[in-house]
Parts: sequence; C-alpha cells; structure tokens
Amino acid sequence: MYQATGTVHNSTARLNIPEEFGKYLLLKKLTEDPLGETFRAGRVGPGGMEQVVLLRVFNGKGLDGEKLWARISGRGAIQEILKSPNIGNGVDLGRVRSFPYAAYDYISGKNLATVFAQSARQHSPIPTDHALLIAERLALALAAAGESRVQDERLLHGFVVPHLVMISNEGETRLLGFEVAPGLRDLAAGGWQDDALRSYLAPETLDGGPVAKSDDVYSLGAILFELLTGERPPVAPFETYGALIDAAQLANDGTPLPAPVAALLKKSLAPREQRIADAVTWHKTLSKLMIDGSFSPTTFNLAFFMHNLFRDEIERESQEIQAEKTLELPARPAAAAAATMAVPAPAQDLRETTGVREATWPGTRAQVAKEAEPSKKGLWIGLAAAAVVALGLGGWLFFGRSTGAPAAAPPPAVSPTTQPAAMPGVAPPAAGPTAGNPTGQTPEELQAQIQKMFDARSKEMEDKLKGQYDDRIKQLQQQLEESKKTQAQGKPTERVAQAEPPMPAPAEKKPEPAVPKPEPAADKPSAQAPQPAAPKTEPAADKPAPAPAPTQPAAPRPQVQTQVGDLVQPGTGVAAPKLLSNLDPRYPPAAKHLNRAAQVDIKVLVDEHGKVLDADRIGTKAGFGFDEAAIDAARRAVFQPATKDGVKVKMWTTLRVNFRPM
Repeated sequence: MYQATGTVHNSTARLNIPEEFGKYLLLKKLTEDPLGETFRAGRVGPGGMEQVVLLRVFNGKGLDGEKLWARISGRGAIQEILKSPNIGNGVDLGRVRSFPYAAYDYISGKNLATVFAQSARQHSPIPTDHALLIAERLALALAAAGESRVQDERLLHGFVVPHLVMISNEGETRLLGFEVAPGLRDLAAGGWQDDALRSYLAPETLDGGPVAKSDDVYSLGAILFELLTGERPPVAPFETYGALIDAAQLANDGTPLPAPVAALLKKSLAPREQRIADAVTWHKTLSKLMIDGSFSPTTFNLAFFMHNLFRDEIERESQEIQAEKTLELPARPAAAAAATMAVPAPAQDLRETTGVREATWPGTRAQVAKEAEPSKKGLWIGLAAAAVVALGLGGWLFFGRSTGAPAAAPPPAVSPTTQPAAMPGVAPPAAGPTAGNPTGQTPEELQAQIQKMFDARSKEMEDKLKGQYDDRIKQLQQQLEESKKTQAQGKPTERVAQAEPPMPAPAEKKPEPAVPKPEPAADKPSAQAPQPAAPKTEPAADKPAPAPAPTQPAAPRPQVQTQVGDLVQPGTGVAAPKLLSNLDPRYPPAAKHLNRAAQVDIKVLVDEHGKVLDADRIGTKAGFGFDEAAIDAARRAVFQPATKDGVKVKMWTTLRVNFRPM
C-alpha cells in the first residue's frame, strides 16, 4: 500500500506473495532515497514472468509525480536509442496512478550512493584506481549519449547524481535516468531540492537554466571529488573550490590529490564559462591522466572491492534470486474453477487469503501459486487423459470400421467431473462428507488416482494400436508374397497392386475379393484394353508413385525474413562488421614499466548501429592488465554494422589488440 508520501511498501519476507505494481510484481525492495524507491521486480505478461527488471519508482518525499510524468511521458523512445555498455538498458517507462517509473534490465549491484554509505560505515575507502575507473566510465556513458540525437538535438543528461549510477557486482558502471532527467531538473528548479542531491548539480541546474553540455561536467567533477576523498563536496561559491581541492586528501592513503587530478577537478567545479566544455573532452582528459600516471584500474579489481564491501548482501541476493526462480505466479480464479476434476476450490476473496492487493495486470489475481499447484497438475493430467481417449476413439473409427466390423454408436461425451468414474479398471471413489470435496479424498490422493487411470488407459490404447498395426503389417506382407507368386506365373500384377487405395485403411476381408479380379484380364489382355476400366488402373501401374505422394514436398516452406537488429551467424548473404575507428588501447602502466608486450584477441558483439554491446577475451589470458585494456579498447571501437541481405543486423566478430612497447 501507499502512505501519504507515496512510499511503496514491499513484503520482502514473503516471497511467495509479492505485491503488485502495475504489470510488475515487486520481488525485493533494494533502496529508498530522495528520488524514490528501487525494486527488483518481475514484469508479468500473458505467458507469466517475462523479465526481471530494476524498477525505479519516482515517489520521493515532496516529489510531484504528476508534474514529473507530464514532462517525461513522451521520452520512452530514448530507451530504444541509448544502447551502450555504460548506460542502463531501459525497457519501460510508465506510471501507476500518480507514480512514474523507469524499468531497466536487472543489474546485480548497488547504486553509487549506497557504495559511498557502505564505504564510510566499514571504514573502507574507495581506492584511487577504482575512483578513476568509475568516473571514466561515467564520462564514457555521457559521451556515448552525446553522440545520439533526439529530434536533431544531442542527448544530454543534466541530472547526474550517485543515486542514478549503478556499480555492478562484476565491476561495471552504468548510468541511469536519461529519460527522466529533464523532469527532475524542472522539479528541482521549481523548489523540490534535497541536500543529498544538490551537491552534485550545477548551480545553473538549481536556478532553472536550460540544460547545457557542461552541466554534466560539473556533476562528474563533484562525483569524482567524493570518490577520491570520501567527502561530499559542499554547496559553496565557486571561488572556494580551489582552496578546498588543494587541501583535499586521498581517502585511501591520506596523501594530497595528484596534481593532474586536482587540475581536472578545478576545471570541473568552476563557473560555466570556465568549465570544461563537455563530457567528451572531460573523458579524454581523464583518460590521458590515467595513462600517464601510475594508475592501473580494472573492472576485475573493482568487482573484488564490491564483493568485499557487500559480501553478505551479494550472497543473500544470490539466494533470493534462486528462490524467485521457483516462484509461481498468482493463479487465475477461472483456471482454478476449470480444474474441478482435481480439487473444486471453495469460493473466497483471494485478496483476503494472500494479503496482496488486487492486481492491475490483466487476467490475474493475487493467490499463492503453491495452493493452486495440485489443481493445475490435475487439469493437465485430465487434458492428457482426454487426448488419449480421443486418440483411442480415432483408432476405433479407423481400424474397427475398416475391418468390416459392425459400427457401434460412439460413446457418450464424458464430462470432467464424471470422467474418473468412467475409466476402466478403477473403482469409483466413495462419497465424502463435504460439499467442497465430494470424494472425501485429499488432492494428492485424487491426483495419484487420476495418474493411475491415465497410465492404465495409455497402456491399453498403446497395446490395442500396436496389435492392429502388427496385423496390418502381416496382411501387407501376405499380399506381397501373393503378388510375387502371381508375377512369377506371368500374370499382370501391377493392376492388383495399384487397386489398393494409398491409405492402409482396408483390412482383412478386402484382399480376398481383390486378388481374383485380374484372372480374367490375364486370359484376354487385348480385349480388355479398350474397356473403361483399363484407363483407370493401367496409368496408375505405369506411375509407381500414387497421386497423393507429391503433395508433401509441394507444401510451402516458411520463409524467415531478416529483421533489423536480428543476431546472425556468418553465411550466405551476410557481410561481417567492419572496424571504422582506430583501436586505441591504453598501455597498462605495470606492463609499460616492465617493458612487456602482448597480443589479445577479443570477441565483440556489434549491434545494428555499429556499437559494441559486449566484449570478452578469447584465448589465453595475457595478464599485466593487457586483457582489461584490450576489452576496454574493444568496447570503445566503432564499426560499420553487419548486414544480411542488405538489412543491418547484430553479429559477433573478433578483434586482435596488439601491445608493443615504444
């Protein structure tokens, strides 16, 4: 339910009855901050749980959801445009009542604000290498977004705060919130401000000025300052930042900030006209600083730091996710009612049973799936039994009638409630004392009884059909022997063979009158030629393949048309991606000092826009930081996308990154 402040409460301890939020099930509440709440949630569709997402609900204290939604409601298309390894992959933008939300592919990790808080609690400062790596990846995300355009304008963020930065347990950095940032800026300019956010936003943002490229630069500088020092930068006049930066110390070793780093911060926390112009320039400056210095940041080391910092939480999350995989969705009341053959469920208010409020996604109501499981299994077994009965009826019609046996009236339709009693070999259950369960048996006993009937009926039909097919095979073998004997005596047997219909429907009594028919024809072959019967059988004898046979190859073969963005393999009509940009690997400082060389092969997934979606090393590990540097270079590469039959598609390709000492 929701309090007056708009806070969503999730029953995290009861994973079998998660709360519902629109088309999502709230599996676990992860954080609560000034922007609102973040959940691990499951997106529910007609087929069940379709995707687990990171759900950001913007319901923070004092945040006007209606105004925010009015500003961002048309920005869902941005999630389709932004595809970068350092940007959260958006999958949905919407609202439930007055609460806007944004959903992303699930990221196992923590937001940067949580990392800051945990680092302070455990007195475990963020190492300088990790701080520089996180800031560099943030700048890379902003630079990649700046290359995208929305209505002929470059895509800027404008509201970069630690609460919208995710650090995964694998050491990856992802920036969220591009679709909602303009609305948050408007609210901040209109008076909605929080001290936990103000320190990271440029003064012009808080003053309501139009978004500019350098606004994100200010946020990058403020976040980098806290990453390095462990202290949030104060909201203060620009002229005070110079002295503040000069006096700052690295949190992990207590030494002053390196001079190049201090210079970068001073050019970031500066008035707009003196600030570094954009995130692209800021990224290049920081990258050069990292290469020239004795820094060797890697995602592996950052992942190790995250596991040390959040060891218990990561283990707990892994267990929760495993438990959620076995979570069954709330059952539809209609489905439970249809399963009367298993257990007729008494009518009741399902919301009272589970404590979950009424669902807003179609066709479901909150009910613990475990309670409905016996009914569902009974229903499927009943359907399977009905299918076997139908198969048996078809076999009876096919074989019984074709053998000349007198036709019997088809058995009456069996309703689901009477079918168990109608099954052979099973005694009808005794009447029970309750109206809700007339048999007086438990659901498990009923299910076992149904399974027993199903197995008995299946074996019975299998034995019957097997016997009939064995008889038919023997009959055809006998015909073949008789045909060979007739052919050896010089009699025309082709007409006899072709007189049989193509389907194996004729049974035991038909061959007896069919065999003597050719005898008169053998005595007078010339006299029988002009008769009308000859044209019907003689052409069939000339063509061994009966008419129905060619119909199977003639069936139309479904054609699969290539769509934009399909993942393809090398083959006919496929053109592999082509590298457009120069690979710019950053020589690892440790390897540089040791004068090491290496060659690293990287497998990359290139999307239909020529951007690298994923990269991974193949072959032997080089070590000394070469592998991480090669992967980083591959992620920054730009390609001409692969095509299949002229359509732009996704495709894996391989890059070789060479490191040679100068």
